[in-house]
Amino acid sequence: MSSELAEREVTTVEESIVESFEIPITARVVAMAMFGGFVGTVFMMPILVGVPELLGLFQTTPITEFAGFAAFFGLQPTLTLGILLFGFGGTVALPLTFLVLGAFLPPEEPRYLRGATFATFFWTGFAPAFWPEGGLLVVASYLVSSLVAHWVYGLTLGTVLHRTTGIPQHQV
Repeated sequence: MSSELAEREVTTVEESIVESFEIPITARVVAMAMFGGFVGTVFMMPILVGVPELLGLFQTTPITEFAGFAAFFGLQPTLTLGILLFGFGGTVALPLTFLVLGAFLPPEEPRYLRGATFATFFWTGFAPAFWPEGGLLVVASYLVSSLVAHWVYGLTLGTVLHRTTGIPQHQV
């Protein structure tokens, strides 16, 4: 009899903990995610483009190469278009994706670190897409700087969302 009571108590406690983390995706949550994505994009740019360029490690062209996607739509690739596409991805597309997927990513706690996990997944596609030509030092510096830049982006996105509205937890 006492084991049944203990089982009921554990189930009740577990359900109430899960319910307390449910955060609906509202317009405010979307706006905060986009704000976090914008800040993360701004914070990652010096690491992704500025530092390697200053040190002469490799010629950074991710922004210009991003404009290459414009050719898919019949547009002429330009630096301005590359900046717009890169900004749109970091400010709109990735934050909205994070709102949906963030609830399912590790670690359980602290929740804002889920942003770094999320950014690491996207880095695995970014790294080969913009792979530089050069020797071992060039490739190694590119891999390290682009990974650190993505972590900065993800941590910023996760922290802003966690501190302002919380990271949505979906009921599955």
